[in-house]
Amino acid sequence: MADISRRGALALAAAALSSSVAGPVLAAPVKVPPIWDGKMMYETFSKQGHGFSYPGPAGRPKAYVAIDTQCPDCMTLMEHIRPLHEKIEVVYFPIAYMNIHSDAQGALIFASDKPWEVLDAQHEHFRDEGMRGLRYDITKLSEKLRNWCWDNSKLHRRCGCRAVPYGVFKNSKGEYVPFDENPTTEELARIFEVKL
Repeated sequence: MADISRRGALALAAAALSSSVAGPVLAAPVKVPPIWDGKMMYETFSKQGHGFSYPGPAGRPKAYVAIDTQCPDCMTLMEHIRPLHEKIEVVYFPIAYMNIHSDAQGALIFASDKPWEVLDAQHEHFRDEGMRGLRYDITKLSEKLRNWCWDNSKLHRRCGCRAVPYGVFKNSKGEYVPFDENPTTEELARIFEVKL
């Protein structure tokens, strides 16, 4: 092990302190599975997935993200990304990943003519006692809409995704950039190449 002089140790400590004080704290980088295919995710979700986005101006750049209604990290992503909906069209794809409620709550969302409002209600009630989010009557849910969640789940797996939320954005350089719940709103704006 190399010896560090007192002067060297002080310099290292000062550098660490200045970087922690002066620079912004950045989110942990997205864990990219070795088999993840960003181009495939972008193209298959846009052409074959069942998704929806929040209303906003036409012509916004698009990002695609797989979410699970039972996932706490997905609720975190919603909080971080919500301020950007006017600048970026985030298309949400409910999947069945976490537990037996995932596809049922996804079907509730799909059944609405304003699915973003149902997703907002899911977020609002996510921490309710006894149930993560909206309650449902399984006998009244469309099998077709439940299967839409399973269709999305298959796309999620085939593209090499191994977590939720997991999204992709095609930037101006043609790169397929992954994102999850970790980036702040400011960091997401940089990923999406928009200004806050």
